[in-house]
Amino acid sequence: MTPEFVAGWSALLAAGATVFGAVALVLFFTRGQPWGTINDAASVVLMLAMIPVALLVAVIESREQPFPSAYALAVAAIGIVAMLVAAWYQALLVIGRVTYEQTKGRVLGAGAFVGLWYVLVGAVGFRALGEVLSASAILAGFGFLATGYGFAVGNERHPLSALGGVLLLVGSTAFLATLGVRLVTGDLFVPYWNA
Repeated sequence: MTPEFVAGWSALLAAGATVFGAVALVLFFTRGQPWGTINDAASVVLMLAMIPVALLVAVIESREQPFPSAYALAVAAIGIVAMLVAAWYQALLVIGRVTYEQTKGRVLGAGAFVGLWYVLVGAVGFRALGEVLSASAILAGFGFLATGYGFAVGNERHPLSALGGVLLLVGSTAFLATLGVRLVTGDLFVPYWNA
């Protein structure tokens, strides 16, 4: 399996988890459980599936001047650590080891760093990834940040929770699905470290 294959299918899985999680979240707020737990499980899948994406994007962006490899790796590290933290606490919530209140701050904080990763990827990626992927990443990043802030100060009733959720859904799904399709079909060239 090539890195493009793994990252491409991971991106498509993450895109699906984003949409599925959004539907589950709406159903949770309108119908209750088990949809909240299903949304949390989708979040675990989303975060873990994004890790190969973050690694591959770092490889692509590390070749783009004037940004050195160290910058791309630092951006990837921010995203991957945040993805792992979010997945860990969401998984603990799914299996019933912790309560929502116990994990809320940590998950929202990790989500903010995933949002930061998205914004940084988009800001650097205009030349390396192209305008569509970069703009989608920035939109997703602002969605993560707005959703986290909205939930932190007012839960689902805060206007930024809803606005951020829509931005996150549109931006993240567009970024992940577009990147996934381009990688799987061979439309996106991936320069390797030792090339």
